[in-house]
Amino acid sequence: MILWLPMKIKAALILLTLILSLCLFNARAAQSLILNLNTDKTLYDLGERITISGSLILGETPVTDGLVAIEVKNPRNESIILRTLTSGTEPPKPWIIEILDFIPCDSLGNPKTSFTRGGNAGFKITIKNNALSDYYVIVPVYIQYSDNTPFTTFEIYEGIVEAGKNVSALVWPIPIPDTAPLGTTYAYANPFNGYPANNGYAYSPEKVAAFQITLPTASTSTLSANELASTTSVGTYNTTFQTSPYGGMIGNYTVHAASHYSYYLITNQTTFTVRLIGDITGSIYGVPDGKVDVKDVSLVARAYGSKPGQPNWNPLADITGAEYLVPDGKVDVRDVSLVAKSFGKYGTLP
Repeated sequence: MILWLPMKIKAALILLTLILSLCLFNARAAQSLILNLNTDKTLYDLGERITISGSLILGETPVTDGLVAIEVKNPRNESIILRTLTSGTEPPKPWIIEILDFIPCDSLGNPKTSFTRGGNAGFKITIKNNALSDYYVIVPVYIQYSDNTPFTTFEIYEGIVEAGKNVSALVWPIPIPDTAPLGTTYAYANPFNGYPANNGYAYSPEKVAAFQITLPTASTSTLSANELASTTSVGTYNTTFQTSPYGGMIGNYTVHAASHYSYYLITNQTTFTVRLIGDITGSIYGVPDGKVDVKDVSLVARAYGSKPGQPNWNPLADITGAEYLVPDGKVDVRDVSLVAKSFGKYGTLP
């Protein structure tokens, strides 16, 4: 029909079509989902607190009810942290996949709120599919010690959950090390469609279970998982943990994040490095060996007070130099202090 219209009208219609197309394109672009992901530093000392944070934005509006799946991988590419964080409040129900119950238990599935060092723990979960079709579900569990260091991760369920059905699973045993930190420990069950490192996202909020790790003869007390709740600003998320100063892994870590919101799927990743500051010697001086001992103290002590060109100068002892803080070209009390504070620490090499 447009072929029979006057030239001016055809030109106007073509221009109008282009304008409408551009408006639609801009509207779609304005509604794109943005997932920001950061760590508070890029280099950490072994045992230092690490904060992972970010924001979820749809167009220019902060998402106040989104879910962000987080996976942290260590230098061996092993998953050490798996969490589902909210960008404000939990998304409204119904959720496609929902964790109805998640509890620590004994080998028979009976609820149990404390476990001893050197003993075993168990966990039981019930999952519901609220949708009208079958869904594949994987539920990894992450456990974090009372001192904020990662304990372990494991899968408590993996498979198809039929439409409208419930499934239950039990994992036993989870061995608790003889050296496990005592106190309130938290387990996080995450209903994913895949791991965040593989673009998997969370179906619904994580379920948290609290339990105590005690000495074999100690009395116990319980703590509700609800007391763990943290507050975040609207549209943001965050979580913290720390590597163990006694056996934590040294090297490069990767953080993966994924979110599915309003039909959009977005992913992001970032990296950080963990070093053992103060580890400046090894079996042969100059080759860090993953521990801070008397050899490290001796090296920095001998170089104390020196600058480049002086007889006792040793660049390895300038810890507060280019590889850590700001290059200062001298060995002073700050270098000695860093080694002294780290004395006795040791790390695991990849």
